[in-house]
Amino acid sequence: MFTDQPSPSLRQHALIACGEMCPSTAPGHAVSPIQNRLAAATPGKWRDAVIVSAHGAGWVELANLDGEATTIVWNHADLRGALPSGTPVAVHEVYGVLRVGTQTYSVLRAGAELAG
Repeated sequence: MFTDQPSPSLRQHALIACGEMCPSTAPGHAVSPIQNRLAAATPGKWRDAVIVSAHGAGWVELANLDGEATTIVWNHADLRGALPSGTPVAVHEVYGVLRVGTQTYSVLRAGAELAG
């Protein structure tokens, strides 16, 4: 289902130079303070999920606990070590934040349109 190559639009965002502390606030890169605050201010938009799988190219498959469907998100980093299968998470449907305990990641939902 997944390849280790992101789509062309995701590849453009992935080309932003990122090190340990990613300076970019593009979707799938660092969580901006405003993004974090907006996600916290809209608690009804969080969905509980469990990690199905994480892939080296940044793709993460989530099984939504409401049983509706799976969600596929992307982050520029290889999150396989941070998100093993079975890990409980929450994903914000509007502001693209994936929360694992106290750790947050900016994610881009597969199929989402990128501004710009």
